[in-house]
Amino acid sequence: MVRLLAAILIVCSLTAQLSAQAAKDQASPDQTSKNQALKDQASKDQASTGQTAPASAEAQWPLDDFKEFSAVMVGSINPMDHGESYIYRSGNLMRNSGEGHNFVITNLTTGESYGVSAPGCMHDSHPYFDSLPFALIRPGVKVERVVSGQETVDGHSCKIEDVTLTFPKLTRKLRFWEAEDLQGFPIQVKFFRGFGHDPVIRYKNVVLGPQDPTLFIYPNSCEKSLGYNSKLPKAAPKAKKPAAAPPGTPQN
Repeated sequence: MVRLLAAILIVCSLTAQLSAQAAKDQASPDQTSKNQALKDQASKDQASTGQTAPASAEAQWPLDDFKEFSAVMVGSINPMDHGESYIYRSGNLMRNSGEGHNFVITNLTTGESYGVSAPGCMHDSHPYFDSLPFALIRPGVKVERVVSGQETVDGHSCKIEDVTLTFPKLTRKLRFWEAEDLQGFPIQVKFFRGFGHDPVIRYKNVVLGPQDPTLFIYPNSCEKSLGYNSKLPKAAPKAKKPAAAPPGTPQN
């Protein structure tokens, strides 16, 4: 169990680093061509819908509006991943399901993650990969948003937004399908990698509102994920399913 938990966190770190490096290294004529195709498609969508919201260098990160919710996450930034897992957010903390009965808490402000299992907890200085796209934003990152269309996804009428994040050394492009009946919560997010398949994450059974604070408790002292033989501290709370939606609360 300890070995498995440590491996999860180490893979998390490597995935984040390799993903960023690949996005940078793949800048080529093919990438330029694909970016131009995206712009052309966005222009067509705007023309057909009459929506022409301009990009803004001072735009807000769309996910900042959703700091209290639970949902079922389908897929991840791994394009081959189609599994389902529970996800919860309360303020700057996000909880994701791990392997078996494990779970991971990510601090979205510091980018640190805490993998919790029955024996205890391990700490990593990188966000857990399933906390993306929520963990993508950092101070100094420029956000640009452009409305590019309208589409119905899983029965929800959605506004489509193309979002560009400009980091010091690379640029990331995403597309959000924002459900109008869920206050704009993105029930589908696509990552444009510029090579291979573009991962798509879907969210269902979305419940907006305050979460059980006990879901975000982890031991105060966690071992760093530098090896597999560390002794872990005390056990942590068991995982819970998302709370039932109050009467009248929109759900997927």
